[in-house]
Amino acid sequence: MTRKDIKITVRKKLWEKAVKKAKSEFKFIHTTTDVLNTILLLGLYKSNAKKRTDDLYLAYSSIAEMQSDYHTTFTIEVIGELLDALRKKHTNQTNSKLVESVLADYIVLPLNFYTDNLLPVYTIVGSKNNIMQKVTAEAVESMNLNHKLMTLVDACCATGSLYFGLNTYNWKSVILNDLNPLRTNMLNVLKHQPLKLIKSILSTPVFSNKEYLSEYMTNAHSITKGYEAKRQHYHKIDCNIDIATMTFIFQCVSKQYPEDSNKILTRITRIIPASIKLQNTIITQEDCLKYLDNTMNKFVLLDVPYIGSEYTCSSIGYNYNRFHKSIAEKLYNANYPFLYYCRSTPPKAYNPHNEQDAKHIQKMKLAQYFFNKGLYFEKVYLKEDTELIISNRQYSKGQFEWSDEKQIII
Repeated sequence: MTRKDIKITVRKKLWEKAVKKAKSEFKFIHTTTDVLNTILLLGLYKSNAKKRTDDLYLAYSSIAEMQSDYHTTFTIEVIGELLDALRKKHTNQTNSKLVESVLADYIVLPLNFYTDNLLPVYTIVGSKNNIMQKVTAEAVESMNLNHKLMTLVDACCATGSLYFGLNTYNWKSVILNDLNPLRTNMLNVLKHQPLKLIKSILSTPVFSNKEYLSEYMTNAHSITKGYEAKRQHYHKIDCNIDIATMTFIFQCVSKQYPEDSNKILTRITRIIPASIKLQNTIITQEDCLKYLDNTMNKFVLLDVPYIGSEYTCSSIGYNYNRFHKSIAEKLYNANYPFLYYCRSTPPKAYNPHNEQDAKHIQKMKLAQYFFNKGLYFEKVYLKEDTELIISNRQYSKGQFEWSDEKQIII
């Protein structure tokens, strides 16, 4: 990470408004440097998302306020990578004009501009893609829930992608739960220390000293595996920035097509919006079955390891046959609305079987839990697979009840 001192000339009232607003909204902000870096990050996220112009005029509440404002000049330290990335997108603007523009945007735009339909900060095997995020968001919107009186429970949240992908509702509270300590730690760091996490990520060999990246990745793999094993049965949620950094970088780089620094920087721009969205959340590390009893006014998202392919993202030693049976029983008796995710396409584990046999095996496995239970099914077609969203609420004309053995569920 590079620190850069810049001399800027901006409108004094505009700057004071932005500083006051940021310090009141964000608990992780302690200095004016934090303010500007946060607003630069939001400006960079905005430039990757939606376009707006002329927010400078909306930042003033009256003509008199605008006309009485005057410029002030000062030097302030910023994160160099953020300023450079913004300069690439706004090549014709000076630093002063660029800062004024992002200040005005921040003052004018509501926070849900950044937090609605947010892509996940990082991805893992089994985490929900953009299509599933969108379909889930549409389902929740169509259910017309009384958000102010309900607790949203994402009982097996992984990277939080389902929650991040929703519109920003005024839930009574939000519970994000996962058994994996690397994921709960990441969510907790995103919530409480987003700026420190960003600075830590920018200080890794992905952005400097790339010749050390291989060594860093080897160490990161070893350290995070040890951390995961040590804290697997903890219930207290950690807030370890170093571990979160390693988790993030490892997931971005250790894949068939590793992400370069530009793609990783795009992910970094989602960290502040993710932190904003997490402020009303309680992060827990419990067995998800704990949240499936009829104990509160809630809405449940349940994206557990898929029936038939649990091995790809399972917890070692977990009895998944008993687990799936318990889930099916609890959902059948649920008095709360829920969305449960599974896959009707046979997993690659069935490769020794011919295609028809593989489809039949998967259909029978799902049927033992969900056939003819009065539930509603929605098919979501992905590139190679068919996902199913199962619910006890009818929210779409595309849903169907699975009550006929001859029905095709793929």
